[in-house]
Amino acid sequence: MGKPRVPLDPVADLKRRLARYRGAPIAKVRSCVRGWWTDHDFDKCPASIGKRIAIAMIEQRMIEDKLAGISILQDLLGDQLRVTDLSSFAQLFEDGHLSDAVVVDWFTSKVLVTLLDRSAGRTDVAKQLAAWRNAETIWQRRAGCLAFVKLAPDGDAAMPGFVELVLVICATVVWSHERFDQTAVGWLLRELSRGNPSRVETFFRRYARLMSKECARHAVSKLTVTQRAALLAHHKRATSVRR
Repeated sequence: MGKPRVPLDPVADLKRRLARYRGAPIAKVRSCVRGWWTDHDFDKCPASIGKRIAIAMIEQRMIEDKLAGISILQDLLGDQLRVTDLSSFAQLFEDGHLSDAVVVDWFTSKVLVTLLDRSAGRTDVAKQLAAWRNAETIWQRRAGCLAFVKLAPDGDAAMPGFVELVLVICATVVWSHERFDQTAVGWLLRELSRGNPSRVETFFRRYARLMSKECARHAVSKLTVTQRAALLAHHKRATSVRR
């Protein structure tokens, strides 16, 4: 017997298969995606086709559909991601398809981090992601920060000028009062402080008045006890209302 015939519309087919996994763990969703990918012989197709389908899935309303699209990009096309894909990713934010904290953080950690993790073309990717600090949506700004979290401990060893680039991102996003912006800045500074504590301390003292308590606590959490105490005291003074 030959291979069972699969529907011609791969997006509709994947959505149908995912219907049984609503509320299921992400591992189940990823397993479903891999089986669907094999059945449609996408390994034999250009990566551009898989990317278009992944984008179409992220544009769907259900979270499992979005996670499936993210899984396609990371698990099945991770080595095919390019800086040229960032414009399509930015459009997802602009159109409101990435506007949930869980999905945005998953997309960032699985897709953007994968793209930035490769040394080849890293500078171009980093520059484009850094520009997201000026995005109109909270979620794109947050993603633009968190994409750098994995590389942050390496500092300038990750690429020339990396520390300064990260601090420029933080110096822009920290002006936002939105919690998801503030926590993103705090997390990024925390990871940067692992290898560049003095740069983070200098930044903190300059911008403390703009930081929420949560942001400040995250930013100093990997510094020494003495540094943490001094910086949090500085933050308290900087954010106190003078009468």
